[in-house]
Amino acid sequence: MTTSETGDLVARCTAFSPGHITGFFEKPKDKKNQNTDLLFYGSKGAGFSFKKGVTTSVELYKSKNKWYQIYINNLLTNNAEVSEWVAQYYLDKFDFTYYIKINHFIDIPIGYGLGTSGAAALSLSYALNKALDIKFLKEEAAQIAHIAEIECNTGLGTVISEFYGGLEIRTSFGAPGIGKVTKIELDNYKAIILCISPLSTKKILSNYSNNANILGKKMVERLLLSKDVNSFLRMSYEFADFLGLTKGVCAKPIEELNNSGIDCSIGMFGETIFTLVPPNEISTVTSVLKKFRGTLIVSDIDNRGAVIENFDRN
Repeated sequence: MTTSETGDLVARCTAFSPGHITGFFEKPKDKKNQNTDLLFYGSKGAGFSFKKGVTTSVELYKSKNKWYQIYINNLLTNNAEVSEWVAQYYLDKFDFTYYIKINHFIDIPIGYGLGTSGAAALSLSYALNKALDIKFLKEEAAQIAHIAEIECNTGLGTVISEFYGGLEIRTSFGAPGIGKVTKIELDNYKAIILCISPLSTKKILSNYSNNANILGKKMVERLLLSKDVNSFLRMSYEFADFLGLTKGVCAKPIEELNNSGIDCSIGMFGETIFTLVPPNEISTVTSVLKKFRGTLIVSDIDNRGAVIENFDRN
């Protein structure tokens, strides 16, 4: 089937989800199985959302059949597993006859622990819910994205983090509307991120140990008491070091930042160095990181979380 077989545009909706970096986390102890309610599954932990991320456009066209195509930055793709899961959920569950053109505009690197799959799923679910006039609450639309990430083994707590924004502490397991989050708004901080090499989330999660879980749980409790940015950064580094992620290409940039008095860590999961600093320290950090290969990102913190940006119905 081709787009030439479709009719007039019916509705258009655009939604945005911020990117996200996890500093440390605790996996649920019960292994996912057919009897697990995925709305109560996920991870505890802490991380932050930033203002670069994924903007998703959904366009509905009249059609004799219900079907969809997914584009990433205007290029047709068949490699968007989590987005396919979300789109298929709406196709299977609701009665409509449209061709749905989905376009993800992604302005951060994919595969570096920046939460792109969760952001794509969340912004897509928001946009489909609005364009199709399903009338899910925001939490319900976000829950679909949360389940999609777990089913596809691409994340455990990214969606609820991007749902809330800010520096978040996830204090109980579960999807948006179920899991509990303590949110700290950071108005006077910049996220500075150096993406060096990608890492496989699936591979690292499969080798994740119970001792790491114990450490992640203690860190959540400690950060709840301090609610301090530098404590978050130091604990994140301790967690990354425990997982063996601080060696290799990340070691030298971290050493140089530390020598300049900057706390930093490595994102879960990528060879991605990050820090959070007030504006007067931006030049110190960027002057160090520009010496190393990789994609350098400087961004404001996103304190609002995922949102609908535009909606039109013909």
